[in-house]
Amino acid sequence: MSALAIRSLPVLALVGALSLAHAAEPATTPQGQELFRERCGGCHLEGGFGTRVLSRRVPEGQAELEKRTMLPAALTTMVVRRGLGSMPQIREAELSDAELAAIAAYLDKRP
Repeated sequence: MSALAIRSLPVLALVGALSLAHAAEPATTPQGQELFRERCGGCHLEGGFGTRVLSRRVPEGQAELEKRTMLPAALTTMVVRRGLGSMPQIREAELSDAELAAIAAYLDKRP
């Protein structure tokens, strides 16, 4: 496999994940917000490490995930399960698929 093909694999995975974004959307529940704040808020609420890192990489106002105008559930799921940059991989033993689905649905439905 060529070096270009190897470097393209993460991009292809992202495209594939985004194409499935609406294939199986769980219902948005208050549980998603609660889980996000409990499990992800330490890094992804105001002042968190993840928010500070993202503030250098995304448009202004998009670093706090709850304030993002577009955050597809499939992208959230992929980044959580695979990790990306400073974001570590979070395995199912740490965050169940159901919990992740609720969080991803909550973030996907943000205005």
